[in-house]
Amino acid sequence: MMTKADLHVHSKYSNHPSEWFLQRLGASESYTEPELIYQLAKERGMDFVTVTDHNRIEGSLILKQRYPAECFTGVESTAYFPEDGCKVHLLIYGFDERQFEEIQYLRKNIYDLRDYLLKNQLPHSVAHPTFSVNGKLSLVHLEKLLLLFDVFESMNGGRDSSHNNTWMAVLSSLNPDKMDELWNKYRIEPSSDKPWIKGITRGSDDHAGLFIGRTFTTSTAKSLSEFLESILNRQTRGLGRHNDYKSLAFMFYKIAFDFYRHKSTDTSSTLLGKLVEYVFENKGARLKDRFFFHRLKSSLKKDSHRLHQLLSELIEQIENHQTSPLDDRLDMVYDKISEIADELFKILLQSLEKDLRKGDLVSVIRNISASIPGFFLSVPFFSTIRMMTENRTLLSGLRAQFGLETAKKGKTILWFTDTIDDLNGVSTTLQKLGNLALEKDLPLYIVSCSENNEPKQSHLPIKAINLPAIHSFPLPGYETYILKVPSILHSLEQIYNAKPDEIIISTPGPVGMLGLIAAKLLHVRSVGIYHTDFTLQAEKIIQDESVVKLLENVIRFFYSSMDEIRVPTHEYMQILESRGFELSKMKIFRRGIDIDLFAPQPMARELFMKRYGLDDGFNLLYVGRISRDKDLPFLIKIYERLLEIDENWNLIFVGDGPYLKELKTETRQYKRVIFCGRVDHDSLPQIYSSADLFIFPSTTDTFGMVVLEAQACGLPAVVCDRGGPKEIIEDHRTGLIARAESIDDWVEKIVFLRNMLKNYPQRFEQMKKRAKQKTLHLYSWESVIKEIFDEKNPGSFRLHPQQRPEPDGRSLPQPPGRA
Repeated sequence: MMTKADLHVHSKYSNHPSEWFLQRLGASESYTEPELIYQLAKERGMDFVTVTDHNRIEGSLILKQRYPAECFTGVESTAYFPEDGCKVHLLIYGFDERQFEEIQYLRKNIYDLRDYLLKNQLPHSVAHPTFSVNGKLSLVHLEKLLLLFDVFESMNGGRDSSHNNTWMAVLSSLNPDKMDELWNKYRIEPSSDKPWIKGITRGSDDHAGLFIGRTFTTSTAKSLSEFLESILNRQTRGLGRHNDYKSLAFMFYKIAFDFYRHKSTDTSSTLLGKLVEYVFENKGARLKDRFFFHRLKSSLKKDSHRLHQLLSELIEQIENHQTSPLDDRLDMVYDKISEIADELFKILLQSLEKDLRKGDLVSVIRNISASIPGFFLSVPFFSTIRMMTENRTLLSGLRAQFGLETAKKGKTILWFTDTIDDLNGVSTTLQKLGNLALEKDLPLYIVSCSENNEPKQSHLPIKAINLPAIHSFPLPGYETYILKVPSILHSLEQIYNAKPDEIIISTPGPVGMLGLIAAKLLHVRSVGIYHTDFTLQAEKIIQDESVVKLLENVIRFFYSSMDEIRVPTHEYMQILESRGFELSKMKIFRRGIDIDLFAPQPMARELFMKRYGLDDGFNLLYVGRISRDKDLPFLIKIYERLLEIDENWNLIFVGDGPYLKELKTETRQYKRVIFCGRVDHDSLPQIYSSADLFIFPSTTDTFGMVVLEAQACGLPAVVCDRGGPKEIIEDHRTGLIARAESIDDWVEKIVFLRNMLKNYPQRFEQMKKRAKQKTLHLYSWESVIKEIFDEKNPGSFRLHPQQRPEPDGRSLPQPPGRA
């Protein structure tokens, strides 16, 4: 029969919290009475009991004096590497008070303390070895620990599976050759003659009375003295649970509640006090409490306020889960806390949207105050996610150092976007990459947000994470586009469980912002894709200098917070550098094209002309979002000038957007202007192949995916000399580059190409072939996906001085009317 003991437990004598949330409250690290530790441990099947407070032994002495046959002394001693001050926690057992005083003195030097423990045959174990106590722990320290000590805490109930499993794998991988290698490297004498054979202990590392006895050490020992000896002789094993960020946060909640209960004796009589006791302490409801909850639920259900309904549901679920395991109860409470926090944030968002529009600042301030509990509910989870993942780089280095890397097809990437099913280059790019990753079974997941009543789009990548939305609103200036705000806690749970190695972000909207927050919390690399120049677009739509400046500052802060910024063209690298972005962070974001789909389509022109009843003429084509920031009013002026030459011009618009209705009204007198609306992506090659020339006057595009698609279909293009599209076009070889805002130059170049088609058709045909050949040579999705998953990012390059294009004079765009 195995005997058991939880070898890592804290009592109220551990009173200096290291966690930010508890420090802000002014709370202690624990409020658990030693007697309660004993009672809970025995209830949960422990044969022996100890308390391991930080550098204090009052708790363990109390229990040893009361229950000498079952309890023994313990301490979590903070030891230091004298060479650099790196802290390590050592669990030490079975000492007397005199020996504790010597431990206190010697712990300033971990080498001296180790020698003392061996000399006095004191059982000990290195606590949570991969957790950096003061931010100084490195691979060097871990390798030294393997030489210094023979017993380690292989499962710490306060750490997650990545810490525990990685260290256990390290211990299992040791052999005589590896230990000889470490000895030759550091010249530290091992603790025994077989240092590759390590002993293990396990403990809950409980601070709140929640998890005592749920992670424990086992031994074949029959007596307390034999149990301690089995630790020393490396003959113990163990069982138990890993922690996660949710259960760690609830431990902090419980400590916070204990803090307020410690300050006020009537806390248990409050609604919050009763709920905490039922969830955390599993106390059955007394008759009068059950009557109280029944009346409260009835009154809350009658209330139409969503928050009251959620509280009623929480009470009901707590009652229904009273006999469920603690982890199941915590998951249930997490879901309800998430919904309550979402409702509080939703109230704030609705206020910001409505009250700011009305200028009602009093309501805004009132609702900001009302939403504070939502932030209070969320903050502990943010803090524990950071705590659980802050040693991520160390763990990765440890696995590599000991050859423990598991076979996988590449790093797991989460790609965040606020737009995935819209008519724009971002959506097109992500759909293609998502589907390509699916075909190759690569761990790339597109993360977007949708509301519960939205139909699932069948063409979206299967490897997708759909975050639940709590609020949505039309984007100012783009009323046809609905911006969605994701649930924070529900979304963080999905992101955390996905275990990303890298986060890529395409948009600076709510989903993109959440992606950046998640990257910081999870300590993973973040890459921002600068798809769109929102500042230039806002300047054209809003025409308000203060708003443009504010937006530019927000976007610059957003991208500057990334580890890397991917920019579509060299042109935009220089533009962004002139606007205060860090050039050292920038790399080229390459694009690809589906060369099987986007190719010239025979007979497309005849079918198109017949379908839309167009007269024969020179077909000018625009594809993209129908909005003012695309310089479409300028395109209409160009068209009007062309009509002054002759009437044989057809102008074709493909797309949707906020300017569509107005544009139709402005062009209703022109019979040869047609609007095809939104066209399925797979049908676009037919449209491109029906045109004679692609026209793209936008000065705000960073790349211009539609220009690339047109070129792949063998369609020459005229683009602006500002922005990214001009790097797709080879001037006079695959199209022409016209001066921004110069109607004369645009008209001249369009007429030139029409005359070429009419008078020199072979030259025009050569231009079409060169456009197609260039896309085949330079734009491959295969190379793009390979680059994304290559840790070293070959093929990506920063802009060197000799590569810099001539500046076009743009820094922060100037609103109209400014000199």
